[in-house]
Amino acid sequence: MEVSILFNRDECIYTSCYCEENVWKLCSKLQDGGRLQQLKNVYAVFISNNTKMIPIWEQRSAEQGSFVVWDYHVILIYEEAEGCHIYDLDTWLSFPSSFDDYIQKAIRDENLMQQKYHRKFRMVPGTVFLEKFASDRSHMKAANGDWLKPPPTYPCISTAGNGTASVGMLKL
Repeated sequence: MEVSILFNRDECIYTSCYCEENVWKLCSKLQDGGRLQQLKNVYAVFISNNTKMIPIWEQRSAEQGSFVVWDYHVILIYEEAEGCHIYDLDTWLSFPSSFDDYIQKAIRDENLMQQKYHRKFRMVPGTVFLEKFASDRSHMKAANGDWLKPPPTYPCISTAGNGTASVGMLKL
């Protein structure tokens, strides 16, 4: 069976270092396009840990084959009968990547890592992510108010009144 590709990389809104907003925009694109059945099979996956140091390989902010240590990262998983696929706009890997390929090449085996780098995963259904996620982008500003990385050109994502918190957090 052929894999259903939700998006081609070149039709996605992308801003480096704003992975949670990139994934929100992917979910929004499905909703706005009336692709609600596909949205039901989508999950935003938050990857982080208590030390806010998670290694991920094959990220575009590093050379191919190398890794980056992020404080967190967000990817999109699309689940269908043929299997799961990962949509990560920050990866050198194929877009989408098969779940197995992404896990083997980007996530890798934690048994080979120090405990402080072990990751935690939180899967949020795409519909819930669209409804509850908001960000004022304050986590991307230095103490003096300067941007750590240039923000997206579109306005901050706000889902006011839905119990959301700022700084890319979710209240569920």
